[in-house]
Amino acid sequence: MFTIVRKFRLTRGSADEVTRRVRESFVPLLRGLPGFREYYLFEGGQDVLISIRVFDSADEAFASNEKAASWIRENVMEFVKGMPEVMAGNVLVAERCESVVREDDANLGGPS
Repeated sequence: MFTIVRKFRLTRGSADEVTRRVRESFVPLLRGLPGFREYYLFEGGQDVLISIRVFDSADEAFASNEKAASWIRENVMEFVKGMPEVMAGNVLVAERCESVVREDDANLGGPS
């Protein structure tokens, strides 16, 4: 597996709107991409969001960058301050407890 992590600094008070747009249109876009496994968006501090995209391979992850960049330009660029910090690499350890099912997993694209 291969992961891309981005840290976005946002304009004050825009995290809720960005989160709504990600949930409603970016996540469905990701689900249609080859090799897509998981996506997470979480708070990284005041007016900071961190996204994690997990794909089967580096090639599939990097191929998703063009679609992600286009989506960001068309949907949330007005809220983003500067360029995001980016990290990417092969997953070395992954573990998931499948017995824990949270109420919002369906909304996040997790287990159903």
